[in-house]
Amino acid sequence: MSQDLINSVKATCSKIIQIDEDIRFVGRIKDRKLLSFVRRPGSKPLLNEELSNLSHYQVSVKANMEKMFDEALGTTNWMITSKDKVKLITIFLDDGSLILSTEPDADHDGIIREIQKMNVKL
Repeated sequence: MSQDLINSVKATCSKIIQIDEDIRFVGRIKDRKLLSFVRRPGSKPLLNEELSNLSHYQVSVKANMEKMFDEALGTTNWMITSKDKVKLITIFLDDGSLILSTEPDADHDGIIREIQKMNVKL
């Protein structure tokens, strides 16, 4: 993967994190790998490196599982998991996923709408 692509992904993640102060983390997954990410300054990770990598892998597995329902239900646009300490948002793109974590009380609908307006293509 070229450094230019990685820089472009990071720049897009940086724009997305500015949408809302409740966004803690934004990353881009392609081919089950985290290409790049940004974390809000002052926002401490809730997972150690091993669990973080496992959570990124889990997103990819969930995304692939969703595809088996596409013919009957249509494609999945996004998924959300709400936990006590964080909301985990996955937005499906043509060639991968955009992953976000937010504060538990974040306006996920508003955040997702703003990201969709950006028409992210990487």
